Amino acid sequence: METTKPALYQPNVITQARYSFTEYEMRVLLYVVKQIQDKLNKQDVEFNRNMFGEIDYKIQFYLADMMVSEGEKNHARIRKALKDLRDKSFEVEDEKQWFNVGFINYGRYNKEAKKWELQVSFLLMPYMVSLARGFTAYQLETIMHLNTHSQRLYMMFSQYHDTGIFRISAEDLRYKLGLEEKYERYGDFKNRVLTAAEKELKQLFDAGKSDVWVKLASDKKERGKEDFDRTLTFKVFHSERKFNQIEEAKAEAMRYCAHMLKAMLPEAELYCNKLLGYLVEHKRLKPFSDRLERLEDQAREEGKPLASYGGLLRHIAKNDFKYQG
Repeated sequence: METTKPALYQPNVITQARYSFTEYEMRVLLYVVKQIQDKLNKQDVEFNRNMFGEIDYKIQFYLADMMVSEGEKNHARIRKALKDLRDKSFEVEDEKQWFNVGFINYGRYNKEAKKWELQVSFLLMPYMVSLARGFTAYQLETIMHLNTHSQRLYMMFSQYHDTGIFRISAEDLRYKLGLEEKYERYGDFKNRVLTAAEKELKQLFDAGKSDVWVKLASDKKERGKEDFDRTLTFKVFHSERKFNQIEEAKAEAMRYCAHMLKAMLPEAELYCNKLLGYLVEHKRLKPFSDRLERLEDQAREEGKPLASYGGLLRHIAKNDFKYQG
């Protein structure tokens, strides 16, 4: 059954994972994301399957594609970035599986053609596709204007477009950025990472080069607690263009959820309407639409009608989203 799906697919596992990227590693990652976006826009989402039916994505590029000039120094940095991305672990564990994989399978340079090549593992591809869907070309351009820590923070902040608030523990954020060995004092972490990112984003926002900027609203520590044992609350501000995109995404998610609920629970209109109202009130519509998408994929894989998942849908609404209706 064909359905209209939401345009945004966040939060994304990659943006929330623990790692620290250098400038050139991030350039490679964003270039891969851009290439995946181009294929998605062309409706060519199958990429290349190997003999086992697994999708490994291979791309080729020149140094100029990374927006860097030719030269031995840049050549050496791209080489090092590819080596480090192959060695850098990306780990996923959920209710179905656990795996640990490098960000790329290999990097290669053709000296005669002066062309680079890399391959993304089939294990990582679903998450790279999700990342590509979650960010627009405009946002990727914004990311390229930021330093490495600010890039990661921007990617995290952008996911909370529906609430305008982003909360995370200082310890967890330091860990996700891979900085627990670098900053022992919260004050240093705040000044050199958080405040620096806030200033960078505000400058880009004022220059019309970013749709988002953030402000650290609260970071107080309770008496007797460790230095990093505090909750950080960021306020996320949007441009009018971004605000309109957010409203469109909300409307699209509402249409998708309403369509799926009607297909899964055709005889429970009142329940569905109340559930939608609950999700909107508690700002949980987007996570619920993401879960419905996975249910839709499950139905397609199992060859069953959507209506056969009505009981499971009620269970998910009650246990995962705390709906008691």
